[in-house]
Amino acid sequence: MFFSSRKRRAGITGCGVVSPVGNSLPAFWQALLDGRRGCAPIRRFDTTGMSVTWAAEIADPIPEHRLSAAERERLGRVDQYALAATREAIAAAALDLAAIDPTRVGVLLGTTLGGMEIGERYLAQTAGPRGGFDARALLHHPYYDVANRLARTLGVRGPVLSPSIACASGTEAIGIALDFVRLDRGDLFIVGGAEALSPFVVNGFNCLRATTADVVRPFDARRSGLLLGEGSAVVIVEALEHARQRGVTVAVEVAGTGMAGDATHMTAPARDGSGAARAMRMALRDAGTDSAAVDFVSAHGTGTVFNDAMECAAIAAVLGDRAGSVPVNSIKGAIGHTLAAAGSFEAIMCVMAMRSGLVPATLNCEQLDPACSLDVVMGAPRPHPVRCALSTSSAFAGNNAAVVLRNLTPASIGNRNDATDERHAV
Repeated sequence: MFFSSRKRRAGITGCGVVSPVGNSLPAFWQALLDGRRGCAPIRRFDTTGMSVTWAAEIADPIPEHRLSAAERERLGRVDQYALAATREAIAAAALDLAAIDPTRVGVLLGTTLGGMEIGERYLAQTAGPRGGFDARALLHHPYYDVANRLARTLGVRGPVLSPSIACASGTEAIGIALDFVRLDRGDLFIVGGAEALSPFVVNGFNCLRATTADVVRPFDARRSGLLLGEGSAVVIVEALEHARQRGVTVAVEVAGTGMAGDATHMTAPARDGSGAARAMRMALRDAGTDSAAVDFVSAHGTGTVFNDAMECAAIAAVLGDRAGSVPVNSIKGAIGHTLAAAGSFEAIMCVMAMRSGLVPATLNCEQLDPACSLDVVMGAPRPHPVRCALSTSSAFAGNNAAVVLRNLTPASIGNRNDATDERHAV
């Protein structure tokens, strides 16, 4: 027996950024090309007693037209970052949400910390003299409420989800959006991640001895750990036929997604990279392609000894004989490790690499680890046409996620069916 289904396709129609190196997409992209470092001594809170006191904080003001005065007063930092990045993405996508059925618009926003800083203020208040803390602020504490609040602010009523699989959340959110478009759960999704640093998370990573007193050096022989970052990166993932009906040209398709677990350790990755490799291969199969089509790999590239070694093994296994000739980079030397937002920052970097034909260099990677057989982009941005990018993320508890992004031309959208007819034997 056979049944027919239509496999809808999805693309990225807008991007928005609040980052430690600039609070707009143009500023973020130019900073990556210029090799600007966002990591500096922490200024937002007291670091007395902390073993590592550097991170990549949001330093530049958020543009006034992205947030009202009331929103700056009412919302926590993580909500402000998410809302400002979303508004930039919506503007870039030429979206008028008032003209779209709100039940067909969803929010998929990953975060690992949510309103953690609010919980910290509450605990500080309970430990000291009473008063000065409005308990209603605790309603902003749950991590899932960042996405809920964003949906309420925008008035959208489609699916709202907060994928929280640590540092792979942003990549997995994009994959979920692709699946939701295919399942016809909506026509477009506001997708990404948001984080705001606080003493809890900095102390936590310090206790794990995952942070470094040096700069972040992904894939460098001298690498010694990561530095945390904050901000928000948001993309609009939209069904191609919906974008076409709005008259919007889609330049980049979200072509495939994959996810796999290590089942090895709560914080350490599988040393052979087998879980990350399975996620990447799954994403390529889902995109209907293979590693021969990959022009560029955006690595997780945290700068820790074990993550980078694992990723070298995983990417080399996936690319095979082409491992030494496909450009690979990491942007964590520039913006730090933004946890649940990391994957969406990297997806946006891939979009810009496709648009510009430039791959940003891996900041601070100066002496490539001799054990790394990959073509890590070092020193300066590399001119390179990118038609198919593979972006990979790995997280605590052994979660690995990957997405395949594919360059589209206006001609390819017009000449191909936006939905693929498939027949399945059951």
